[in-house]
Amino acid sequence: MNDYQTAIVFQGGGALGAYEYGVIKALYEERPGFRPAAVTGISIGAINAALLAGAKRDPLEVLDEAWRKRFTENLLGPARMLLGPFFTQEVEQALGVLGNAGMYQLRQDHLLTPYQRTSIYNLEPLRRTLRELVDDDKLNRSQDTRVVVEAVNVTTGELKYFDNHKERLQIEHIVASASLPPGFPFTPVGEQSYWDGGLVENTPLSQAINCLEQLDGNSRREVIVVELFPMSGPVPKDMAEVINRLGQLSAASKLRIDRKLFQTINSLIVFLQKIDPYIPDQLRSDPLYRALFAQHKKIDALTVITAHFPEDRSNASDFSHETIESRIKLGYEQAKHQ
Repeated sequence: MNDYQTAIVFQGGGALGAYEYGVIKALYEERPGFRPAAVTGISIGAINAALLAGAKRDPLEVLDEAWRKRFTENLLGPARMLLGPFFTQEVEQALGVLGNAGMYQLRQDHLLTPYQRTSIYNLEPLRRTLRELVDDDKLNRSQDTRVVVEAVNVTTGELKYFDNHKERLQIEHIVASASLPPGFPFTPVGEQSYWDGGLVENTPLSQAINCLEQLDGNSRREVIVVELFPMSGPVPKDMAEVINRLGQLSAASKLRIDRKLFQTINSLIVFLQKIDPYIPDQLRSDPLYRALFAQHKKIDALTVITAHFPEDRSNASDFSHETIESRIKLGYEQAKHQ
């Protein structure tokens, strides 16, 4: 498997992104010296992509610090010591509404005039986390790992691909990809404003394929998709579970369509390769025929690692210590048995 050129696809999914770290941990253990050729991500997936490709230290150490320390620290963390056994997981989950020391904090002006604001929280803690853990120069070494993150233009509604092969990635590009309204504000980049790319597309599979198709050489190509929202799930019992299930179905259905399209195009490429020796020279020199071979390459393997969270661990806003630990472990174990 180590002779593959690998692209990793990270979905958006808030606190479910801890599962993605577990998958990466297993992947790096299974393949000593592994380094992905490309990483694409949206929202929390964009954050994981930046931490993985631009880590100031060992990538697993940085991801571990982010998920086990920074993203699990609510703004009333000292209360854990004061309350002792009374600081239950339920209390910790409830405190998440007030903010997350490594990612977001409550806007005080929102409390005074909520309908005159465009978000409930700000993302200054996330900016600080990324500045402290991500090396800008390393993040932009596209010759090592190509990184593509997606956001949606608030004005046009179109997806924007921030690609370290085409421009210099900055912290604001990562933050823009994770700016999910109405909780988080849109992020200005240049003269445009951006929201979370997951509003339009939550699985940047096509960008991962594009990255691999542009690689030189005849090495085998593989795509690994970490799917945080499975198609199947239990019948909701309350409104919170209804909202959670709606998000799952929306994200899962898009991946299903993308995967089917990928399989169709890949089959077409294989077919063209088989019939190419029998194609007349006049047809082979046709610009359209030549463009098909120039722009598209066979993807030798597509692996989708799908998270199957217990019912009480599927809330994407739950950053509590116990839940994050369980998701890291689940991602690690499911990737090992893939």
